[in-house]
Amino acid sequence: MSEIILHHYQLSPYSEKIRLALGLKGQSWRSVEIPVWTPRPKLTPMTGGYRRTPILQIGAEFYCDTLLILRVIDTLGGAGALYPAGQEGLAKAFGWWIEKGSFMNAVCLAIGNMDGKIPQELVEERRPLFRVNLDPQVLLPRRAIYLQRLKAHLTWLTEVLSDGRSFVLGQNPSAADLSAYHPIWFARQNGGPEIVDLIAFEGVVDAWYARVAALGHGKHTDMTPDEAIEVARVTSPSEPDRISSAAQNAGIRRGDWVSVTPDDYGNPVHGSLLAWTADEIVIRHEDPSVGKVNLHFPTVGFDLVPAQREAA
Repeated sequence: MSEIILHHYQLSPYSEKIRLALGLKGQSWRSVEIPVWTPRPKLTPMTGGYRRTPILQIGAEFYCDTLLILRVIDTLGGAGALYPAGQEGLAKAFGWWIEKGSFMNAVCLAIGNMDGKIPQELVEERRPLFRVNLDPQVLLPRRAIYLQRLKAHLTWLTEVLSDGRSFVLGQNPSAADLSAYHPIWFARQNGGPEIVDLIAFEGVVDAWYARVAALGHGKHTDMTPDEAIEVARVTSPSEPDRISSAAQNAGIRRGDWVSVTPDDYGNPVHGSLLAWTADEIVIRHEDPSVGKVNLHFPTVGFDLVPAQREAA
């Protein structure tokens, strides 16, 4: 199997989620640092302009969105289980709830306390992506509402952990813990002591937070963007061909030109449809510098529709 390559940057909370997943599984991986904001001239040819972070690469296969990346990592073997047997659906549902409920509130709470530390380029680049103005002077007056929303979900997390369990689903860590952890991690890492105090935890959450952090990031070595491009260029992508009834009902066939877009925030990515199952969408992307690659997306959280192919 080709090496596991993670395209990420250090301050990305969703990247921290995947770094911890690799640590939980005891995986060795290659680290490609990408710019915090676009343009990303080395990454774009491989991913068709997909802007969310991180992206997991294995050969000529590129996995987008952590909901899918976690499932892929879990199939690679190693210690522990991101989705323990008999609890897969519970782990997925828990992760969906707590990220949707806490992520943007944690981000806005932290950034509102970072006046003078956020580059204006980042504010402008993220504005159309998030559909939220990330200017700290805009966010700070709304601190109370972001804090109220975040602490409501932390209260539920406290209730989950209050029976003495070590992790969300029991005595072993899982994807559910990583989903709950990374928004809090971002707020604590970036909001400063004031924000840390505002979201101070009950004892059980504080102890849980330390246990998740202790999972670490596994063993990783640096890789340059050009090396990652070369891996994709010399590797032939797979040829998945499963098409679900959902695609057939939508009148979409394998080979059709489509767009795939996050259903909350993000940009569309275009390509030729290879597969559409209950769990995964796969499209073929091609660029002269890379050749043919496959882009994989989770079905949940993404909308697939027919698209008009632009003339070359």
